[in-house]
Amino acid sequence: MGRRLAPPIFLALLFLACPRWVEAASWLEWGTQGSYVHQTAHLLFAGAMLFFIYEMVHEGLQKFRGFRYLIWACGILALWNLDAFVGHAVEWSYTNPVILGRGLSRLLLMENYVSWVYYVTQIDHFLFLIPAFYLFYRGLKTFAQEARSGP
Repeated sequence: MGRRLAPPIFLALLFLACPRWVEAASWLEWGTQGSYVHQTAHLLFAGAMLFFIYEMVHEGLQKFRGFRYLIWACGILALWNLDAFVGHAVEWSYTNPVILGRGLSRLLLMENYVSWVYYVTQIDHFLFLIPAFYLFYRGLKTFAQEARSGP
């Protein structure tokens, strides 16, 4: 398992350690190098959640209720990270204004699919976290109850 993970981890660390590569990616204009690090963190976090799911399923742990909760929580967190990645990418590269006007007379501009992607990812960005953390809590609570009841 470790031999298969070494190349992607090495490439990710090399990417983070070489900011000139980030500057060379002119097709993405996100402003600062911190934006690239932030996006890389979202991708690595999503990868970690998918890896956890793979390990739990590979070991056959999904037959236990606590691990089923954790698998669902990891899946939603992976989806949240991918949603955040797309949302940040659109937000940082979108040049048109998304809100027109001031005060109570503001209007949302829904010109094209990019603005729709922007709004949807801004709204659901926080909606994914509530069920993910609830399922994580339920998984840990299940483990605690099983440990108290004992063998």
